[in-house]
Amino acid sequence: MMSNLARCVALLGAVLALPVAASYPAPVIKKVVVVGGTHGNEYTGVWVIKAMKHRDLGSTYPSLDISTLLANPQAHLENKRFVDTDLNREFSESKLIGEDGMPNTIESMRAKELNEMLGKSADNSFHTDLIIDLHSTTANMGITVIIPEGDAIMGQAAAYIMQACDAKILMHSIPKRKERPNLSSAAKHGFTIEVGPVPQGVLRHDVVEKTEQAVAALLDFLERRNAGENVVEQLKQTYKTVPCYRSAPAKQDSQLCGKIKWPSDPDNPNFPAVMIHKSLQDRDFHVIRKGDPLFVTLDGSVIPYDGSHGDKVYLIFVNEGGYYYQSSGTGIGVAVKAKYDIDSGMLVDDECHES
Repeated sequence: MMSNLARCVALLGAVLALPVAASYPAPVIKKVVVVGGTHGNEYTGVWVIKAMKHRDLGSTYPSLDISTLLANPQAHLENKRFVDTDLNREFSESKLIGEDGMPNTIESMRAKELNEMLGKSADNSFHTDLIIDLHSTTANMGITVIIPEGDAIMGQAAAYIMQACDAKILMHSIPKRKERPNLSSAAKHGFTIEVGPVPQGVLRHDVVEKTEQAVAALLDFLERRNAGENVVEQLKQTYKTVPCYRSAPAKQDSQLCGKIKWPSDPDNPNFPAVMIHKSLQDRDFHVIRKGDPLFVTLDGSVIPYDGSHGDKVYLIFVNEGGYYYQSSGTGIGVAVKAKYDIDSGMLVDDECHES
């Protein structure tokens, strides 16, 4: 017969072999700030945060402390992307500290104010667990969510939204937090939702609804996670690794990671000296290969893609109105397909070396 000790050992072995519920690091994500109007003429996010005030979020998401914020009220009042400089380029550590010789702008001062309100406190903890920054785009991006590499929870949330809303995921190209210029990087976790196409300074009902669906899916993920549901194991039934896009690294010294710069008019840095070729319009997330038409000049000549970011890349933010501004960084976005690990949020595979 089996001794009592043997029975205990056998029982313990059986218990250890059982699947266990996911254990999440404490504290759970609680304080969430939903931001609209980082760019003042992107009306979708402003509408969504105003509409949220008319809903009983506390009963729907009892574990979350949700608030809303209009990021750039002056630019919004003036129906401008920004007043002086792009607010979503002001949150790197060097910008927040203040670069020598750089004048203060409305946006640089607002960034310091928001960082103090939402970012790290004196004891190095964060005032805000999560910033959800809502943007719209003139490009045909559909629902696109932007996350930083290595944030496992945001990677899992993005996969949840992709499954619920047929969204695409773009992995942030700047791995170090202190170098990230975007507003959402001020909090412990940052998540950006881009939906388009919609003109600047215009509300479209369908784009508002898609944005609200993405926000609701994200909040639903957080609520279920906080309640102890093993949402990640459910996601793993669909994704072992999560498909995404990441910024295409530049192969030429004259170019930036993730963007093909275009030349600007000598009389106006915000007016391009070339036009995006008609074959590319509205074809976000489609392939362009070296030699394909890219730009058209004033005399009608066609400039082909020269392989500046690889022989084969995917165009994103095609003819994005915000990228006509020098302060925002002029040009057209380029990405490569990639995958990330759902447990770590780290990239595991991409097409960077494909021809």
